[in-house]
This record gives sequence, structure tokens and C-alpha cells, in this order.
Amino acid sequence: MENYFQFIKPKKIKILLLLTFTWIIIPLFLVEILMIVFEPYLFKGLYQYDPDLGFRVRPYINGNNQFGFNDRDYPLEKDPNKFRLLVVSDSFNWAGGKEGNYTGLLEKKFDNYYGKSQVEVINVGYPGTHTGEQLAMLKKYGLQYNPDLVVLGFFAGNDFRDADPERKRIIVNGIYLDIDKKDELIIFGYPIIGKSRFFMFLQQKYKVYQELQKAKQDSAKLPNSSLIASLNLASAPILEREKSPGILSKKAFLRVEKSRLKFCKIKDLLDGKRDENINYIFQSILKMQKLLKSRNIEFVVAIYPDEYQVNNELLNEIFTEYDDLKPESYNLTCQQEILSKFLAANNIPYLDMLERFKIEQNNRPLYLLREPHWNNAGNLLGADILFDYLVKDTDKFFWENPSPYMEKDRINSD
Repeated sequence: MENYFQFIKPKKIKILLLLTFTWIIIPLFLVEILMIVFEPYLFKGLYQYDPDLGFRVRPYINGNNQFGFNDRDYPLEKDPNKFRLLVVSDSFNWAGGKEGNYTGLLEKKFDNYYGKSQVEVINVGYPGTHTGEQLAMLKKYGLQYNPDLVVLGFFAGNDFRDADPERKRIIVNGIYLDIDKKDELIIFGYPIIGKSRFFMFLQQKYKVYQELQKAKQDSAKLPNSSLIASLNLASAPILEREKSPGILSKKAFLRVEKSRLKFCKIKDLLDGKRDENINYIFQSILKMQKLLKSRNIEFVVAIYPDEYQVNNELLNEIFTEYDDLKPESYNLTCQQEILSKFLAANNIPYLDMLERFKIEQNNRPLYLLREPHWNNAGNLLGADILFDYLVKDTDKFFWENPSPYMEKDRINSD
């Protein structure tokens, strides 16, 4: 009898393993294959894979244009009698939607000043990108517009911090994934990663569910608030939500702001721990300057502040939540100081919005609640600052190139 059980036990184990392989392993493997092959058909969210950029915004979704930018379509052939400028940036070019974003508001200000459509302000930006990635985006899509001037919007909060020279941010089944450029593997036009797409998908949805529950709990404490839900935190379009707590809980938002603040730890800066990121941004800006100069396109850098730099209440919340952070250990405006010094040394025109935002923040909130982007007032202020700075360039253009359309508009208005 003992010999019988010794014989039957291995047999049962083999059967169990065979069943496991047949009913679990094979189906999971097939799911992985299907998620690769049918990705373009199964995942039609805001983003899609791009072999050159890693990802791009899908064209003509949520009102986007042919290149996936948060704007309408413009003819690629520029009218020589009109002034055309591109505003290149990241998710700041999405807050407020197409009409309420600072780029759309800037175009309206030029319309009021010169007459309709004399100055075309084209919004060129993908969320989740830094200057190095925006350079590639400008080369592939932006320069097809043949602009007279390019404004690079640089967000002090994370553009230095995210600028890893080896990073390539790709989109896999609708989810952001940062990979090392050296490890990128493309087979039949698809990125192959060393992780299970299926389990990544489940993990991402669970994280989103958890975060939305926390945000919902926080929203219950706020009057007249409503939750804007999203299936994917990483790929959610930035919507205007003045009275909403956003999609981040308070703790999650403070954690994000803490990570941005830590870039400016004085000791780390002195020890050179940020040099690789900083130099990568510098190289990208110099390449952008050289590229635009070769095409006789003017270049300006606009520096956008992080909320903790202008909102003392938020800054105090960060230091209260994380008592291990000591205010004296941080230079709160290190990003502006580092970048402006570099730009001045290389004769690159720039405008720093920090002081204007500091002043106006005392009068009204300029950022979305628990969101790092501008609200209506912030977008309007950003448009005002850019208009005041750029109008000298547009005045010079129209002085040298009188527009017959402008004269017609003036006659009609009279």
C-alpha cells in the first residue's frame, strides 16, 4: 500500500501541473500576445505608441488636431502676411481645454489687438514630456507649421527633475512606462517590455481605484465639490475644475510637491547630484536654439513657476506634513536661478513668470486645487504675461510686413 501511494503522488502532481499549465499559464500567455498584437484596437485612449517619441497624443481625440495637439488644425503652409508662433510645452498646454488654455487666450488677445487671425498661436505640447522630448516633438511635428517664433514653456516644478538622458517614456496598453533607451526592443513595430502587460494593467487600475477613493473621501469635506474620475491618472487629460478636488488626494498631491521641492536641496546641488539632469536640459535648449536659428525662427523661453513657489500656504503644508524637511535646507527658486543664468549666458531671450505669479496669488488662487496646473485665473495671467512680452516682436513683424488683411479689418471696424 505504501508503494502504491508513492507511485500515485507524483502522478497527481504531474496532472496538477499539466492542468495549471493548460488552464492558467497558456491563457495568460495568450492574453499577453493579444495585448501586444491588438494594442492599437484594444486601447484607444488619449495616448498611442510612437517609435520616435515613445508616445504621442492620439490625433482627433477630444477635439485635438492632426498631430494630437490641444488645438485646431492650421494650414501647414504659413500665410506670409500673418505672424505665426508656436508654444511648446507639456501638460500646461492642456489645462483649461482648447479655449481656456493660456495659448488659446493668448491668441484671443492678439485678435483683439490686431484683428482676427493676424497672429496665429499654435499649441504644441504633449503631457508628461520634458525639454529633451519636446525637442524631438518639435522636429517631428511642430516645425511643419513653419513658425516665425517658438516659445518654449519650461515648468520649474519637474522639467529639470524628469530630464533623465537615458529615459524614454513609452505608452504600453494606455499606461506610461519609463524605460532605458538602451533596453528598447521593437519587434514588428511593437515595444517589447520585461513586464507582464496584463498584470501592469490590473495594477494600474487598482492604483487608480485606490487614489480615486482617497480623493472622494477628501471631496466630502469640501463644499460644492465634485469628483472628476479618470480611468488612468497618468493619461488623464487636464480638465478645468475650479471647485473640484481633482483626481489626487491631499496626501498624494503633497507627496508630488515634496518630490519637486527636493530637487532644490542645497547640499545635493552643491554635491553635483543634479548636474546630469541640468546639463541634459541645457544641451536640449542649445540644440533647439541652433535648429531654430538655422531656419531664421526666433526663440524665447518662458519659465512657469510651481505652486509651492508662489503659494505660502501650500509650502507650509508640505513642511508640516514632512517634518524631516527643513526649510533652510532648500533653495525654493533654484530652477529659475539655474536656468535664467544659463539663458543669459547664451543670449537666449527669456521671461520668468515667478514674481508676477507671487503677486497675483495673494489676490486669488492661480492653480487648480490639488493639481499642479493653472486654473482659469492662472491661464489668463500666463496669457497676459506672454502677450506683454511678445507684442514687441509682432509689432516689429507687422511694421516690416504690412498685412492687407489687417488693413481690411481696420476699415471694416471703422
